[in-house]
Amino acid sequence: MVDVKELDKNKRQDKNSHQSPNLVDIRHIQIDMDLPAFERLEKYLQDIQNPYQFLCGYATVHVCFSHEGNDLSTQLKHYFSSYHH
Repeated sequence: MVDVKELDKNKRQDKNSHQSPNLVDIRHIQIDMDLPAFERLEKYLQDIQNPYQFLCGYATVHVCFSHEGNDLSTQLKHYFSSYHH
């Protein structure tokens, strides 16, 4: 199970830390569509390690949301529950 405190820590992480060797390249993440939506979400969060900051090739991606919009958890739940083969 993904730790909510860890996600919150990742959210607040300094955006200048893109030199970190810990960032995961999202191109290497595999989504098993045979799993239920919640398990896909759990697996994705485990694999990506930091859903707010990751790599896509040589580009560092920083994810943030407006204060008036949905948070990452809501967005990911919506995405994984609506994603079909």
